[in-house]
Amino acid sequence: MLNEAPKKEKKPVDYSHPTKWRLFWRIQRESWRRMVTPFLMYFFMSLILLALFQLVTNKWALLVIMILCIGIGGFFNGHLCYHYGMLHYGFYVAGELHRKNEAYGIHSGGDHRPEREYRPWKGFYIGFLIGVPVILLGSLSGRFYDTLGGGYATALLIMVAAWAIVPLLWVRNFAGVAGVSLYWSLLMVIVPIVVSGVFYIVGAMRERKNREEEAERSARIEEARVKAQNEVRVQTEEQRKKTLQSKKKK
Repeated sequence: MLNEAPKKEKKPVDYSHPTKWRLFWRIQRESWRRMVTPFLMYFFMSLILLALFQLVTNKWALLVIMILCIGIGGFFNGHLCYHYGMLHYGFYVAGELHRKNEAYGIHSGGDHRPEREYRPWKGFYIGFLIGVPVILLGSLSGRFYDTLGGGYATALLIMVAAWAIVPLLWVRNFAGVAGVSLYWSLLMVIVPIVVSGVFYIVGAMRERKNREEEAERSARIEEARVKAQNEVRVQTEEQRKKTLQSKKKK
């Protein structure tokens, strides 16, 4: 029989102590991963917005539809970032625990992911990443508007992020401002930045409050348990004394 070579055990990877450069790239990957779903929410609402713009002719009805579609996209954006904040705050609490243990010489949390820890600026950064396609295509559309390349950039911006350019088209077609520049589409990036940042922080604060309430609840339960034990102990001691007294009388 042939002797099989023993399999080499894989060296465990310590994810909790990345270098600064590695941590930077991990944060980028985590942030880009988190921006995908909110971006898709805006994208789906943009498709609905474009379809309705082809069907509806009344300018005020179009204005209401535009506000609703962008608002619904922002709602889903905020809802998702709210839960991102809660999730990342949980990682932050775990990271603080591991760092406290290490300060006492206790190594723990080798699989902890510091790039997922809560930081207030991360929500705003996720919102900025949502707006990256608008920044790129909006800049090209505004710079090369009178060229074929600018036309392609504008068409692509309409298909990918109509929520950023349709308000300008409405102003141009229905408000009588014919010379409005497509550079103004860059201002729409403020929407996901503000929504993502605010709801990310709110989600983290909600998670912190939940943990504080849970800790207070646990403390009250423990206090009630200790109090009940003491009462039982006192009652037992009184019963023992009464028993001894009754024996002495006999």
